[in-house]
Amino acid sequence: MISWMHVIEIGHTAVMLPVAGAIAVWLVLGRAWKLALWWCLVMAAGLGVVALSKLAYLGWGVEVRSIAFQALSGHAWRATAVLPVLIFLVLQKAPAGLRRGGVLLGLASSMGIGALLVIFRFHTVSEVLASTMLGIAAMTAFIRMASVLPAPRTGPWTIPAALIAFTIVCLLKPSSLNHRLVDVALYFSGRDTPYRWSRPGEARFPDGEEKHWKKTCQVHMPD
Repeated sequence: MISWMHVIEIGHTAVMLPVAGAIAVWLVLGRAWKLALWWCLVMAAGLGVVALSKLAYLGWGVEVRSIAFQALSGHAWRATAVLPVLIFLVLQKAPAGLRRGGVLLGLASSMGIGALLVIFRFHTVSEVLASTMLGIAAMTAFIRMASVLPAPRTGPWTIPAALIAFTIVCLLKPSSLNHRLVDVALYFSGRDTPYRWSRPGEARFPDGEEKHWKKTCQVHMPD
C-alpha cells in the first residue's frame, strides 16, 4: 500500500536527480544542444542555492526565526522544477492546451508534495513556499527558453536512452550528496557538531523510519 511518505519521496534526490539526468539525455539526443545546456545550468543553479542555504544553517546557524526559516527544502524545489518540465517534454507534440494542462498538473503535484512536507513537519510553511517559488522560477525559465529554441527531436531510441540514463544516475546513489553537506559545513565552519534542525514538533515518521534517517544522516536534516 502506498503511503503519504512514498508520495513525499518523489521529491527526493534519489528520484528527481535521475529524472533530471534523463531529461538532459533526452534533450541531447534530440540535438537541442542549447536547451540541454540551459537545463543543466538551471538545475545546477537551483541545487547550489538549496545546498548553500543548508550549509549556512548547519555550519553557522543562519536562520530567520521570525518566519521559522532555517533552510530551503530540496524536496519541494526539485519536485517543482522537474515534474512540470518532464510533462512538458513528454507532451511536446500534443496540442498547446493539453501541454499547458500537463504543466499545471505537474505544478499542482509538486505543490501537493510541499503541503505534505509541512503536514509531516519536515519543513515549515516559509521554507516550502520559498523553495516552491524557486522551483517555479527554474521551471518557468526553462519553458520560456524552450518556446524560442528548436524543440528536441524524438526518435526510437529517445525514451530507452533516457531510461538508461535514469538507471545509471540511480546507481550512482545521488542521495549520498545530502549527507556530505554536514561534512562540508563542519569543515568550513570549524565546528565539531552541526547546528541541529528544530521544528514546532517532531516529524511523524512511520515505524522504523526515524531510526533509518538518524542512522544515515547522523543529524535530522530535512532534504
